[in-house]
Amino acid sequence: MIPEYKRIIDGAKAREKETLRRMTHLAKFNRSGFDDTLRGYHKEAFARIDCLKCGNCCRALGPRFADKDVKRIAKEIGLSPKAYFERYLQDDRDPGFYVLREPPCPYLNDDNTCAEFDCRPEWCGEFPHTDSHNAQRHLVRLAYSALVCPAAAIIAQRVIEEY
Repeated sequence: MIPEYKRIIDGAKAREKETLRRMTHLAKFNRSGFDDTLRGYHKEAFARIDCLKCGNCCRALGPRFADKDVKRIAKEIGLSPKAYFERYLQDDRDPGFYVLREPPCPYLNDDNTCAEFDCRPEWCGEFPHTDSHNAQRHLVRLAYSALVCPAAAIIAQRVIEEY
């Protein structure tokens, strides 16, 4: 990760409690146009942040897998879904989802590219989930994502400044 991105994440960690408090509060409301505003912040942040210069989400978190992701990836690498689960995954807190037993993601290459990009979990393509529908209900997730993703940290800060 480049130093600028590390500074952004360090700033988010320093503001963690305040960000979580503000996001928890804001998630209780249904502000008109919020999704569009958040998508604008998402575009701005990703115009500044290059994931290939970071890769911290893959190193620190790894993806969240749904059953369909497990089946697709297991088939791609020549394992049964059960064998894939036993080798790489454990149950997530949310029923029907799984997380890595131990990060980093086994598909993260040294250059921060993904060895299984074409069949990666849906979660990966959506991270940090700031251009999705009804994103305001999931602002607590954004607060936690800001601790590992510089783009999420920028987006969270913009939300706090605006609201």
